Amino acid sequence: MAKSVSKNQLAPGISRLSRSKAFAKRAAYKIAKVVPKPKAEAAAAKKAAPKRKGGKPHSDLVAALTYRKSDMYPANVLTAPKAGRKALRSPKLRQSITPGTVLILLAGRFRGKRVVFLKQLKSGLLLVTGPFKINGVPLRRVNQAYAIATSTKVDLAGLAVDA
Repeated sequence: MAKSVSKNQLAPGISRLSRSKAFAKRAAYKIAKVVPKPKAEAAAAKKAAPKRKGGKPHSDLVAALTYRKSDMYPANVLTAPKAGRKALRSPKLRQSITPGTVLILLAGRFRGKRVVFLKQLKSGLLLVTGPFKINGVPLRRVNQAYAIATSTKVDLAGLAVDA
């Protein structure tokens, strides 16, 4: 005779509910854990607590299952932000890239365009320009991974690159 399958199982050994669904259905996480009190404290608590009349015998369980924490928390309990572990340093600039070097862009809207390198920004990105009047490339920030340096240099003597 074959094994009978209960309503909670699809086949012998295969549950209808997943492990997490079964856990949620039992609501075991909502039931407060009872820590046994020492006998002296338990006796004092019995004397002090007034007796209830009527009520369901499992009302403590219902209270534990329906208990909801308050959404209000004290405002002065704030954790301090964690200190950064690494100092922010801009990546090293490739040796072949110096101010005035002509670069070829490899990605983005202006891929394949030749641009002039002006300076490296604090973030590590390269500040480049077309110049705009010549080839339509405005001042742009470019990651040096997406640029190839050429041997051509442009003289930037009269150019002030600030901020």
